[in-house]
Amino acid sequence: MCALLSPHPACEGPVTAPCLPETARGLQARERMLHAALDQFGRHGFDGTTTRMIAAAAGMNLGAIPYYFGTKEELYVEAAGFLADAIQARQREPLLLLQAQRPLTPSAQPTEGTSPIARDALIDQVVAFLCQQARVLLADDFPAEWVHFFLRVQAEEGPAFDRLLAQVVAPMQDAVEGMVARICGREAADALPRAITFLAAHQVMSLRLSDALLMRRLGWDRLTPERIDQLLDIIAITLRAQFAALATPSP
Repeated sequence: MCALLSPHPACEGPVTAPCLPETARGLQARERMLHAALDQFGRHGFDGTTTRMIAAAAGMNLGAIPYYFGTKEELYVEAAGFLADAIQARQREPLLLLQAQRPLTPSAQPTEGTSPIARDALIDQVVAFLCQQARVLLADDFPAEWVHFFLRVQAEEGPAFDRLLAQVVAPMQDAVEGMVARICGREAADALPRAITFLAAHQVMSLRLSDALLMRRLGWDRLTPERIDQLLDIIAITLRAQFAALATPSP
């Protein structure tokens, strides 16, 4: 049994059941803290969030943060890594499928004389991937605060930004940029495919960031699987039209 006055920050209050082994208990406590950190940092930003707020949201004492993470700054970076791992796990298979279609190197020359059928297939692949990303963001187990945290970190320079950039943003954008470059007849490193990829990704994210406003305008009280499908059908139409407008005419 865990002692009632245990100094370990994960043991709080009277214990009525045997404690989990130290490693399992520690992992559970860390995950609770990371979930709370993502929620609070996402809501209030780094400067507006205190370690006391995070500890309270996790239902743990204040000493848990230095015990498991060190400083607030270190917790921020660990939260970014936790989020990066979660996104990476969800997008691994669709990203591998998309990466298999892109040029072998970022500097590879675009395909010239792409037929309308082949070009439409490229557009369909990119749109399907982006819509899958939107589906991930709209899932019940991906809170809006995580998306807010993701955007906040992208606007900053530092270790948290570097972690998300390396694990999530760069692989996804590299793959999409390669496909967009082939659609519009440019090199992947050109400004056009990079800017279009950035704008398309943020269109997808806006569905989650502004979901309360969107549902109010649509007269919906909540998102259901059927309504998510309807939204994704609509965004697929708009994305497909944007990419088709960029496509180089066939010779």
